Amino acid sequence: MLQGLLKMWMLKIISEKEVSGYEIIKKVGELTGKKPSTGSVYPLLKSMQNEGWIIGKKLDHKTVYQITDSGKKVLETHENLKDDYVKKISRSYYLAQDTFTDLHLVLSHDRDLINPLVTEVSKLLANGIQPQKIEGILGKAMIELEKLE
Repeated sequence: MLQGLLKMWMLKIISEKEVSGYEIIKKVGELTGKKPSTGSVYPLLKSMQNEGWIIGKKLDHKTVYQITDSGKKVLETHENLKDDYVKKISRSYYLAQDTFTDLHLVLSHDRDLINPLVTEVSKLLANGIQPQKIEGILGKAMIELEKLE
């Protein structure tokens, strides 16, 4: 499981309610079909605390985590970036549909051409790649696609 994606999933889960590390592991397992290891989750919780995104407090022999204002801003920024990239990728998808009428059937029935791009952009964002770098590459791809018309 990618550490950057796991970190964002964990932050999203913590934003919904106070949760323990075990509850986070369980919830991520429900969402993804694969439970992350404690060796993955607890170091990420520690790093999120060090970054000021969450705080942990002892409650009945366990630590529960809650999101901070800083963590909410990180999550909001990530959501906004994700929405922006989805829009850009969708525009590329529709441009390709309009440009290649014979490709329309492939694009509308076989999302394998678009899904890897969406997945890669999500991974890059979750791993802290600067959004401007991704935007630059997507912008160049858009220009090249438009030249094909």
